[in-house]
This record gives sequence, C-alpha cells and structure tokens, in this order.
Amino acid sequence: MTNKKLGRILIAVGALLLAAAVSLVIYNKYRSSEAKKNAEETVIKLRAYAEKAAESSSLPDKDTESRPYPLPGSSTDTPPAPEEEEELTPLDIDGTRYIGIITVPKLGIELPVTEGWDYVKMQNAACVYSGSIKDRDIIICAHNYSSFFLDLEDLEEGDEVRFTGLDGREYIYRVDWEELISGLDAGTLRSGSDRWDLTLFTCTWSGYSRVTVRCTEVRGQQAAE
Repeated sequence: MTNKKLGRILIAVGALLLAAAVSLVIYNKYRSSEAKKNAEETVIKLRAYAEKAAESSSLPDKDTESRPYPLPGSSTDTPPAPEEEEELTPLDIDGTRYIGIITVPKLGIELPVTEGWDYVKMQNAACVYSGSIKDRDIIICAHNYSSFFLDLEDLEEGDEVRFTGLDGREYIYRVDWEELISGLDAGTLRSGSDRWDLTLFTCTWSGYSRVTVRCTEVRGQQAAE
C-alpha cells in the first residue's frame, strides 16, 4: 500500500470518528433536554400530590417540626426518643413508582425520585440506589446530564439539599463533604452511614468513578432558621 493510499484511509477514518463524536454530542444534548422536560412534568405532578396530601393530613408545621432532637443549650443530655416514621408510600405515574422530590438550590436542581433504580428510570429521574429516608441511610443517584447531577462536584460544605416526601413533609440536609469513589467500590459508597443521612452520586465522564456527596439532616431549631 502506498503512502498516498494510506493517507486517504487515515483521513477517511478520522472523518468517520469526527462524525461519530459530533453525533454523540448532539444525541447527548437531545437526551439531556428530553430528560429535563420529562423530569419537570413529573415534579409538577408530585408537587400537586404532596401539597394535597399535606393539606388533608395533621402533619406539624414542616418549617418548625422535625424528628425530636435536643436543642442547643438543652438541660438534658438524653434526646427524646424519635417518633416512629413510616416508609414513604410511592406514587405510580405511567408505570414508574416515585417517592418524592430532591432539590439542590445552589445547582438549580429539582428532580423526581423513583423507588429503586435501573437505567430506564434514570433516563428521566433521580433514583434511590439503596437505603431509605426512614433509616437515614438513603443513597440517590442520577445521570450526569446538564439538568441532573452534572455539577454535583460544585457543592461545598454547608450547601443545602432538600427532599420532599409525597406526604408533604420536607427533610432538610446540609452538605458535609465530597469524595470520589471507584465505580466498582459499592462497599465504600454504602459505608459510614453513621456519619451521613443522605448521599448523592453520579458518574464521572469516564464512567470509572463516582462523584459522591455526603449530607447530614438539619433538625430542630436549625431547620426553622
């Protein structure tokens, strides 16, 4: 094969690779746009359902009530026993079961959260990877779409995260720390739940690692401020 022919082949291969890359970028933008649209529509439905449930229930004021917790300066060293919480009852929308809404104000994120996860559910929502709100070990994952968890690594200590259940109850968390975990290390992802109440994670662009944000619940007087 002559150098001239080899050069033509390499140019053709390069053109094909460039076309494939451009097509992938276009598809990812389209997929991200569709995911954002579908998520927004679902959030509207979940918000309406949660507001209606809250109005018809006898829940305490969600801005001042939270799980019992000793206030700063309390004279007792023993916190009162927490009330028994029920698991969040899912709502079925078009065959997918949702348990609530995750909101990250700093990133402008508001996403529906599904019960359990799979790659189909993750196309249009954040998903419960493991754990629960009740047990204070919930892990929520989402794709790194621009409208989903793409900028998760930008969160800093003290930033706020909120989870709204379908009963209208709102759980407030603050970011404590961020870590990068291997995509093959599920044990580390789930470990240390005595130090955190909520974990958010997404894949890096390479897919080999997980951007992981650990949060703790803000309760009592702090939640009301």
